[in-house]
Amino acid sequence: MLERLSIFDFAVARSVVIEPGGGLNVFTGETGAGKSLVVDALAFVSGGRRGREVIASGAERAVVEAGFRDGEDAYAVTRAIGLSGRTAARIDGEPVAIELLQEKTGRTVDIHGQSEQLAILKPAVQLAVLDEFAGITAQREEVGAIVRDLRRVRREARDRATDARERERLIETLRFESEEIATAGLQPGEDAVLREEQARLSTTERRREDVESALAALDVAPLGEAVRAVTDLVSRDSEAADLADLAALVETASTDLARGLRRYRDSIDEDPGRLAAIQERLDLLARLRRKYGETVDDVIAYGVRASERLSALTDIGQSLEALRAEESALLVRLSDSASALSNARRAAAATLVGAIAGELPQLGMPNASLGIGFVCEDSPDGAPVAQPDYEVVTVAQEAGLTAEAFPRAFTETGVDRVEFLASFNPGEAPRPLSAVASGGETSRFLLALTTVLGSATEPRIIVLDEVDEGVGGRAGALVGEALARLARRHQVFCVTHLPQVAAFADHHFVVSKRAEGSRTSSDVRRVEGEDRLAELASMLGGVTQANLAAARELLAAVPHSGDRVSR
Repeated sequence: MLERLSIFDFAVARSVVIEPGGGLNVFTGETGAGKSLVVDALAFVSGGRRGREVIASGAERAVVEAGFRDGEDAYAVTRAIGLSGRTAARIDGEPVAIELLQEKTGRTVDIHGQSEQLAILKPAVQLAVLDEFAGITAQREEVGAIVRDLRRVRREARDRATDARERERLIETLRFESEEIATAGLQPGEDAVLREEQARLSTTERRREDVESALAALDVAPLGEAVRAVTDLVSRDSEAADLADLAALVETASTDLARGLRRYRDSIDEDPGRLAAIQERLDLLARLRRKYGETVDDVIAYGVRASERLSALTDIGQSLEALRAEESALLVRLSDSASALSNARRAAAATLVGAIAGELPQLGMPNASLGIGFVCEDSPDGAPVAQPDYEVVTVAQEAGLTAEAFPRAFTETGVDRVEFLASFNPGEAPRPLSAVASGGETSRFLLALTTVLGSATEPRIIVLDEVDEGVGGRAGALVGEALARLARRHQVFCVTHLPQVAAFADHHFVVSKRAEGSRTSSDVRRVEGEDRLAELASMLGGVTQANLAAARELLAAVPHSGDRVSR
């Protein structure tokens, strides 16, 4: 249960502290006083989406703190939002992600605001409500997982089977390309080696001429004369001996160079055939580079990729067969799981309709007749399920119509589309709830549904924002009785404008607004005894003796109301 709620600079709540109790907690006040701020604050601290517009004017941030107790587990939740729009949440002082906060409070708090009342008119929400009542969430999740797998397999099979002609053309192209590159027998860096060899073979004559010129230069007299002259110089001057050593080196180097030049000259051979082969090979490499890459290495890499793609495409036939087999197996699983889910829904629908029908007379709707319609649509790609095209489950006629299995359209929630049907007037056939319910009837239907669902769950915190919207005073007492029954099992918070509802409260809070200069703020105070009588009288039209007496009568009509007057 919620033991304490502290609200700071949240909307018009500058500083509000509420300590609710068990049972039914009711909030009343003048129109525009900010009665719904408690609902909004609870939604925010439970992880609901809110923007920086909730920050009170002039404040830098809004903060909501809540103290919860779930059995033996007591914990404090704090959530704040700053002017930047960023929020921060803590549980017992430790920072937590918003997902963890929602998971933690989601096990404890149910909030039903005006938006939720509108949501119950949507078939998707009605299906979720039915599944929650039936306790078949696990079955629904199993069906969803199978559907996701089936969609993935079908998508992969479709992608692989698309445009078979284009695939065959690509196979032929890749086969030609990979074979052309493989046949060439390329070696990394081969073109550079060939060009070097080509350059050497194409300059045979010029290289021979260069050798002869060098030999001729070495054979001229000046070099020998220079050596002899140095030798004569040394014989005349011993200090020039180092020059004789250099002259000897020159003579030896000249002799070695000449010997080397002759060997090189003798090794030079003309090979026109090899030169032509090199040119042909280079032409082939150039052609392959134009088609497949800038370098020989690029061409080799392209050939590897082409071979891999060719292998993948030629394996498609086998992988496609495997995908088709997997698709068939998944369809069988989906058929079984979806059929079981549909049967469980129809069985639960009869129970739910009966339970709601038992609540509505107590809410002043004795002539209401209810049903839940189930629609299954055909689809050539659907899962075979033996359910009728259309079936209405009522209290009088439960589910159980026999049908032949046909391929049915499916989603992650199964093959069923459901819609709550109702007639609130005698003689009228049940129609979709969205078509027949007025504001007050929708509110009472939601209260009946909440009561039925609440009877099958562990004690929770249930928040109802003006569930008596559109309900008159005559039916208000019935709504109050229903809230009191709900509060026997759960801690209930209810924002109301009806004194007939407020009279059933175990704890009554009044929301008021005050202005201080240019700033407006709301206060929340608990009322007891005479203060509570005055609030009820005010709700009846004003604090007069007649209305005070009427307020006493309201409290007296409520079981154990004497305790409420004194508290």
